[in-house]
Amino acid sequence: LIAIGSNLANVRILDPSFHILKTIELGTAAQEIRDLAFCAAQLFAMQSNDCSNLYRIALNGSNPEKISLNWEQKPIFFDGIASENNVLFLIGDPVNGTFCTFRSLDGGSNWEQTPGKVSAFDGEAAYAASGQINQILNGNFYFVSGGLASRLFQSTDFGETWTQSPIPYVSCPTCGPYAMAVKTEQEIMTVGGNYLEPNNKQNTCFYTTDGGKTWKAPKKGPSGYRSCVIYAENKYFACGTNGIDVSKNGGKTWKKISDQNSLSMVMVDQQLILSLANGEWLLIEN
Repeated sequence: LIAIGSNLANVRILDPSFHILKTIELGTAAQEIRDLAFCAAQLFAMQSNDCSNLYRIALNGSNPEKISLNWEQKPIFFDGIASENNVLFLIGDPVNGTFCTFRSLDGGSNWEQTPGKVSAFDGEAAYAASGQINQILNGNFYFVSGGLASRLFQSTDFGETWTQSPIPYVSCPTCGPYAMAVKTEQEIMTVGGNYLEPNNKQNTCFYTTDGGKTWKAPKKGPSGYRSCVIYAENKYFACGTNGIDVSKNGGKTWKKISDQNSLSMVMVDQQLILSLANGEWLLIEN
């Protein structure tokens, strides 16, 4: 397991019993680490603040390397990094009306803006939250936006061109999808809501089974605002400020399984492992 400490900017390698095997200190300038990607035997730690950077960490013990990127010579607020095989996809909030989309096709050695650019509406952005705003599946890039407009963006050619479809979340500065899980090219789950109203059960989940052409709301949705969602063991799990929910029927209905304030999660050996807001871990047997 790999864990990140946002405020201390430490990356910890853990064994299955959560004993710390190694701690990598990135330094105080690297605070607000929100997401990790593993690619080409390296870790990429993504910082989320008004002057975000990436940090490349070789697991052979060499010092972490800072990767500084900009958009039209302006700093970027990064929201998510995703990897698949030797490809990485990085997304940041809009600068001058355009989402900051970067790619690496060689395992993170070289980075470039995606050739295709994605325009943002006024008041539209991406949410860093749990670092699940973007994904790669079978070489396809995906990300979702929120705020005054909520949309799904897709690219089947590594960011050369993009398509988009609206998602029917409520429009407000803090509303929309905060995380996505891409099960297949057709089935995509999004969760979110409004983090200022963590107990509001309305408009916390929309999913598509036709690649984004149409969207459905659950008959019974998650129990409030959710900032993380995964698909594992034939189920969807979503977590957020007021707890954890599970759906066993493709998102049609959800059931609450914990009241713990949870930030992120992963399934390992049929065990759901969650990081909690109080700094502890929660283990749930599947």
